[in-house]
Amino acid sequence: MPSALDELQKNDDIDTSVETLGYRGEGVARVGRVPVFVQGALPGERIRAHIILVKKDYAVGKLTDVSSPSPDRVDPGCPYFGKCGGCNIRHLAYPAQLEFKRGIVRDALRKIAHIDADVAECVPSPDTSGCRNKLSLPVRAGERGAKVGLFAYNSHRVVEIEDCPLQTPAVRRTIPALRRLAERYAPYDEEKGRGVLRHFVARDLNGKLSLTVVATSDISEGLADAVAAAGIKADELWLNVNRSRTNAILGDKTVLVAGKPVLYEFMGLHTHVHPRGFLQVNGPVAEKLYGAVLDVAARLSPAAVIDAYSGGGLLTALLARVAREVTGIEIERAAVDSANELFAREGISNARTVAGDCADVLPGLVADSDADALVVLDPPRSGCSPEVIAALNDSRAAHVVYVSCDPSTLSRDLSLLTAYRPLSVTPFDMFPNTCHIETFAVLERK
Repeated sequence: MPSALDELQKNDDIDTSVETLGYRGEGVARVGRVPVFVQGALPGERIRAHIILVKKDYAVGKLTDVSSPSPDRVDPGCPYFGKCGGCNIRHLAYPAQLEFKRGIVRDALRKIAHIDADVAECVPSPDTSGCRNKLSLPVRAGERGAKVGLFAYNSHRVVEIEDCPLQTPAVRRTIPALRRLAERYAPYDEEKGRGVLRHFVARDLNGKLSLTVVATSDISEGLADAVAAAGIKADELWLNVNRSRTNAILGDKTVLVAGKPVLYEFMGLHTHVHPRGFLQVNGPVAEKLYGAVLDVAARLSPAAVIDAYSGGGLLTALLARVAREVTGIEIERAAVDSANELFAREGISNARTVAGDCADVLPGLVADSDADALVVLDPPRSGCSPEVIAALNDSRAAHVVYVSCDPSTLSRDLSLLTAYRPLSVTPFDMFPNTCHIETFAVLERK
């Protein structure tokens, strides 16, 4: 294959056709045999692009004109499309988005796991706007004060926003007020590690607002008054202190500043969601996904279920409805506390959560489990650790349900789970208008 450097130079203008979509939603064209990635371009389109980056094996272009639009091209309906790094396929018709995501899962399984699985159609989100219950807004120092918004694509440059159509109304209406609140504090300078205000995290909990202010120091004194003065009515107000020089949004210290923890209802359960606790961002799709997990568990009727990476215990509690015994494993202490409170509140006596790393806890649990045990995995984007993979391969557990937010790490882990074969693989569109995909896989022991 010729080098891209032989075919293209930075600042070249090209006229070409787009062949396909990359896994990050960029149109893929070719100059000779060199792939050129162009954000905003769609398959089948004739485009012009300005080359902004040339590497040995590929080039990146900026879309300048679409002379022959795809029939799947739609108006993105957002003034920040193409600027922030959020909705990178908002210009693609929704049925085409679903098929694109199905293809991403299928391709990952083939290329990484060498599994030619029959991937089911992607389960759609009932709504493609107003569907996300959580918004994280970085606050950074700008030339004229604080910049509040979303990171640009593949960057830590903040794109200032006043609205985000993906968010629920309870979150959307807080955005202008959060911009006003940011004016009261010194914004964080990421390069220098200076400043006070780092992030806002807003959550919609059944229409009630949970707001977490992330700062480099304890600014709890006067924070509630500042929030109220900005016009924000937070049902619970938290302060998280993060002094680290990392990309992590939250630090270790979290305190309730005002209000009281909201009791969140989900599938008939009621729980408190700590700022450090995990909650699926799309409630209606989460109900469909957890319903699919419960259907499998009910059909298999296992004596015991191990719910690894169990978070605040919502799925653990739901599984307790169809299994005799359920054990969750969770490393985040606040989430463990939320789970235990949930079990006590709902009168659930056949579920518990073990605090610890799955790599340390799961091997002992699966070693003691019966052959009809069901293991549910819902790991972070990085996937399962080698210890978890090895323990499952050595176990007698008949079935594994794997819920993944990254097709690449899912495929990697399925290739390593050599004792199991996939029975079904189903994508769920937890994140409409983005390239992110939630995938539900059911595995059985060979």
